Amino acid sequence: MTKETAAQNIKNLHKSNIENKKIVEIKKKPMHGQFCQHLERPSANKEKSLAWLCSSGLMGEMESLIIAAQDQALSMHYHQEHHEATFR
Repeated sequence: MTKETAAQNIKNLHKSNIENKKIVEIKKKPMHGQFCQHLERPSANKEKSLAWLCSSGLMGEMESLIIAAQDQALSMHYHQEHHEATFR
């Protein structure tokens, strides 16, 4: 095995480890991890779901805005429920 091949193998292994860690972190998030969690269901068609996502034309910037709006809506919903429960 040459030095370049060994270095490439180490690089690929490191890259794979980073990707796996990111996937685990995303799956832990209640809102953002839903897509990944649903893909693992036996009834899900992973190939079609990923094809749909890639063909949606959703740009990264727009996705960020949507996620921020969802997070804010969840936060507001939590505070409304908490506020109503306090005054019951």
